[in-house]
This record gives sequence, structure tokens and C-alpha cells, in this order.
Amino acid sequence: MNLRIVRWSGQAGVAECLAAWHVREWGHLFPGWDENAACNEFYEQAETDSLPATWLAFDGEVLVGSISALLEDAPELNDIPGPWLASFYIVPEARGQGAAQMLMAAAAEGVAAQGFGRWLLFTPHHENYYAKHGWRTIERRPLHGEPVAVMVQALV
Repeated sequence: MNLRIVRWSGQAGVAECLAAWHVREWGHLFPGWDENAACNEFYEQAETDSLPATWLAFDGEVLVGSISALLEDAPELNDIPGPWLASFYIVPEARGQGAAQMLMAAAAEGVAAQGFGRWLLFTPHHENYYAKHGWRTIERRPLHGEPVAVMVQALV
């Protein structure tokens, strides 16, 4: 695998691909969120050097994953100040080959460079994965009827 990580800055065709991936993966957690709304969110990100931001993983010229850092994620979690790791996705055929760790490191570095000392995430199914990568569960709560773990990671 020939991996490279870049920050989303409006590259052609990327927003549409990410929107399809992300809505398919997490749309059930965000009623009313569709591919058009997701695309608009990505295009808004391309206009700033701060947060929100998305980093992309490419294998050669093929997009294989993404990770975002948002100031707010789910409205139900707005009582916990961000930033939040969000929309962390690797295509199935690229999993287990290092893209996830490279994306997480790039995003963590980007968030830390904005002056944040920690970031959070919520996950319905991958608590053990994140715990292996330095995340700590701080609470559990329902999100649209699905239980999620809210986790935090210090940024050094």
C-alpha cells in the first residue's frame, strides 16, 4: 500500500464520495442528514484553516479513508465541549494496512496545533478499538435510541 494523508481542501469528487460513505455508515444516528447535507458540510470545511477539518487517506490516487475533527458532533452531546473525532472511515479492503493509524495521528496533530489538549469521540460499536489506541471511556449514553460510549484522548 502506498499511503499518503492530506487535509481536505476541495479536491474534485472527494466530497461526494465521503458523503456517500458517511451517510451509509452513520446516517441512522442523525435523522434528516443526507448526502446533500454531508457534501455541504465538506465544502464549508474547505473554506477554513481551523476546525472543522477532514483528513484523507489515499493509496496512490485512490481514496481509501477519512477522519474529521469537529467542534460539535451530535447535538445531544453538546453539553460536552469538543473538539470531536468524527466520521472515521476506512474502506473495507484497506483496513488493517496502517491507514487508520496514519489518519488518526494526522488529525490528532491538526487538533493539537489548534491549541486543544484533548479531543472526544462517541462510538456505538468500537470502544475496544479506541481503548487500544489511548482513548478512555468517560460515559455511556443513548444517541437516538442506540447506546454509545463517549471517549476522550489527551493530545500531547
